[in-house]
Amino acid sequence: MTSELLNHQLRARRLALSVMVIAVTYQAVLCLIHTQLFPVSRAMVGMAEVLLLLACIPMLLPRLIPQVVIFMALSGALLCLLALLSGHLDVKVFRDLLIILWFYWLGRNLGDTALADQGLRIVAVMLVAFGLLELLALDTFTDLFNIFGYYVSIGSLEPVTEYVRDSRLQMNGIRPDGIGRTLLPGLLDNHRVSSLFLEPVSLGNFATILAAWGLSKERAELGSMLFFLGAAMLLIVLADSRFALISVSLLVAMRVLLRGGWMYLVVLLPVVILLALVLTALYANIPYSDSYAGRLMISGLSLVNFSVPALLGFDSQAAFPDQGYAYVLSGFGLVLAVALWLALWLVPGADSQGHRFRCYVAVYVCLILAVSGTSLFAFKTAAVLWLLLGVVVRKPASVPAMEKAGNRRVSAVPDDRNLHPSGFSGTGKVPV
Repeated sequence: MTSELLNHQLRARRLALSVMVIAVTYQAVLCLIHTQLFPVSRAMVGMAEVLLLLACIPMLLPRLIPQVVIFMALSGALLCLLALLSGHLDVKVFRDLLIILWFYWLGRNLGDTALADQGLRIVAVMLVAFGLLELLALDTFTDLFNIFGYYVSIGSLEPVTEYVRDSRLQMNGIRPDGIGRTLLPGLLDNHRVSSLFLEPVSLGNFATILAAWGLSKERAELGSMLFFLGAAMLLIVLADSRFALISVSLLVAMRVLLRGGWMYLVVLLPVVILLALVLTALYANIPYSDSYAGRLMISGLSLVNFSVPALLGFDSQAAFPDQGYAYVLSGFGLVLAVALWLALWLVPGADSQGHRFRCYVAVYVCLILAVSGTSLFAFKTAAVLWLLLGVVVRKPASVPAMEKAGNRRVSAVPDDRNLHPSGFSGTGKVPV
């Protein structure tokens, strides 16, 4: 191996790990800046996301995956057409779609599960460490991170509320007395830990992704599986995430009970959930509340009252907070939403881990859209989710210039294990 190839390998590996860590922690860094230095605006948050996307370019350019590039172009064109028909350009929809395709593309060009393991371990340890700091020394944590003030500054919360006098956590950082904590209430009271995600919902969502990654592994990697699953369960308890608890329990049941082609019954899950939501709205009499039953009811009502323009994606007045399916259908349009779902299942899987992880991702997507509006597209969790999906395809990009420099020694690597920007093969081993 030439020194040029080795240096390229080390630089790309550091960059890939940095992208994973920064994607998870960038909002915490901005909150720290807001608390300790100067106010942070929504524009600065957007700029941070743009800079992180641009930082991925050196790992994207070695291979322009035709399917991804074509899908990205056609999807962008369709969204532009919908914007013309509605007379309203929703930048957030473009941004949400870009996150999915951009980080999937990045994962495909890495194709190294060992690298993904390392990045996830680093992030998991950081989240647990800061989560325990928040749990055991809340005043110290909020002296570092004034979460409530940060979200007010970037326009996500109203500054006038009684809550600001009681806590510097996010609004959902404390369970109301009438609801209370679900997991270990006697030990942890009503505090819901948010760690570096700044709010417990995202911490629970990331824990689900972490568990899905662990459960997708082979039995020969039992130690790694238990690490990720154990870290996920610890984060779920800290965040008191009921969604994550239900989701991970379902994923564990799938890992134990479903084999082979039975896992692909998940393809039908959106249809089942949509039908259930509509029937709930038509025949159930559930008053709205900040509970799963209340959210499912309001999601069903929004679907029942859908207009044809909203269904096709060119109703500029449509707004659906906490109603994920309605948001996706109205934002992307029925055609693009169906195309995205089918594209997920057309993604090739290199092995059983890839097939399992894709099914687990599909379950996570279907469940979170039923109870949340746009959490699926939150940058700090979505970037890691779609990067991991690209990684498990295990068909990394080759680097022609590097191969030419390495000559025969690099060219001996089989097609599906060619060198990619990190300089590692799909197995995570350095080719020689």
